[in-house]
Amino acid sequence: MTKKRIGKRLAGLAAAGLLTGVLSACGGGDAGKEAEASDPSKPVELDWLGYNSYAQPDPNADIVKMVEEKFNAKFNIWYVDAQQWNDQVNVKFAAGEIPDVLQIREQIPKYVANGILAEISEDDIRKYAPTYAKVIDDYDASLWNTVKYEGKIYGLPSINLNGDYPQAMIWRKDWLDKVGIDKIPETLDEFETALKKFRNEDPDGNGKKDTYGMSDYALRYIMGAYGMPADQANYVLKDGKIEFAAVQPEMKEALALLNKWYKEELIDPEFITGENTGGYWADSQAFYNNRIGLTGNGMFYHWRNELFGDGDEGGGQYQNFKKAQPDGEIAFGVPPVGPDGQSGAPQWGVNSVPLGITPKAAEDPRKVQTILTMLETSFTDYDYYTTVLRGEEGVDWKEETDGSVIAIKDPNDANASFKRGAQVFNMMENPEFGKKASKQLYAFGDSVKTKGYPPVVVPAVDSLSQYSGNLGKLQQETYMKIIIGEQPVDSFDAFAKSFMDNGGSQVEKDVNEAYQEMLGK
Repeated sequence: MTKKRIGKRLAGLAAAGLLTGVLSACGGGDAGKEAEASDPSKPVELDWLGYNSYAQPDPNADIVKMVEEKFNAKFNIWYVDAQQWNDQVNVKFAAGEIPDVLQIREQIPKYVANGILAEISEDDIRKYAPTYAKVIDDYDASLWNTVKYEGKIYGLPSINLNGDYPQAMIWRKDWLDKVGIDKIPETLDEFETALKKFRNEDPDGNGKKDTYGMSDYALRYIMGAYGMPADQANYVLKDGKIEFAAVQPEMKEALALLNKWYKEELIDPEFITGENTGGYWADSQAFYNNRIGLTGNGMFYHWRNELFGDGDEGGGQYQNFKKAQPDGEIAFGVPPVGPDGQSGAPQWGVNSVPLGITPKAAEDPRKVQTILTMLETSFTDYDYYTTVLRGEEGVDWKEETDGSVIAIKDPNDANASFKRGAQVFNMMENPEFGKKASKQLYAFGDSVKTKGYPPVVVPAVDSLSQYSGNLGKLQQETYMKIIIGEQPVDSFDAFAKSFMDNGGSQVEKDVNEAYQEMLGK
């Protein structure tokens, strides 16, 4: 794409009126002091840290200039190393430097106490960013609670589209066929039948008894048949109260079943060290190398086995599998249904990094209005959203005939698009636009989507930081010892007591108090 064409496209996006008007008073300033708007005839100046700073953006990049023209703004774009975000930002804060908008990567109460975050009026959010607010309401209204402190809003919640999809459970379809199972297992009994056949009926046909049913990645799916699967220091919400999943009595039932399966050699004894022996986190060398027939630590896009045209080879982990087993086949499964009808796969959850407005910005209603209007535009203008997220058309991305957007990689510089301003001003993901840009991918994701257990989102508390390491270690060691039979199943009761006595009770007390405070109760 020529420079002239790029400029023409971006100029079209910049066709918007000047921001005017006065907002409701925002928190962070002196009580009773009315905020004063800056001169509307001049560009509003914003110190900007509302992005993932993978590279230093060029302040003269076409995208930067387009956004400045569109919103009558002038940006001082902060750059901090994304790998050292908190350290570098804290140095700036200590020196008295503060941006106008930033990603909130710390506990909100801490930032509020240190004067980093200002209250954001809900009336202003719904006035200047109504589409955005409705998306949050419709997608998961509890996301508002994640940015509240003492009942007040101190951030703009954001959505992780991929977190709406549970992790994928993957079967060796060719193994199921080989052992005479023509239906993807759905219940614990059906899982047990398939895993026994994988162990005992030589599904890889090498004449040796060297295959197992599953390893460590599938453990959480089995626990999910009894309720929220324990994963170190994660929580469940019971009758409005936050509790640790690890000590729930249902997990004792799950461990009893897993102990039984381990004794019957359905679980690979090497699960203790893990089925991933290196490389990308979603890889399973045990699955690739004909050792197990069930895995489940990746997402639908990792294991995508539906090809989207010439040259497409599917998801990265599917490709790795096919390289190891060219004649092998996979099938997407469902989490097993347990004795009380419960089931669910591990799930990241839709909550993502929120944006905050600082007291410095809150003093100027124009700044707050500009920030909210920029956010709203990302939820109403697809061309604008695509440009600020993905970069320049023809340089950073191209559009397929079905409307899907394909990235164009720079062979010489992986950060080239970031330097040209991509991802600096998109602020957060718009789920509808995200799906529009990747139609085939998310249509496939929807076709294999199962039930999941998203995490219970609660405020971080200091006691969790203090005790989580030891509690997580205690949970992992005890669970493993019960599964392999080094400790009896009934030792779970003593474990639960020890877990609570050694910090668990204190964390539950603190997190419940913080949770109620977050809700303004």
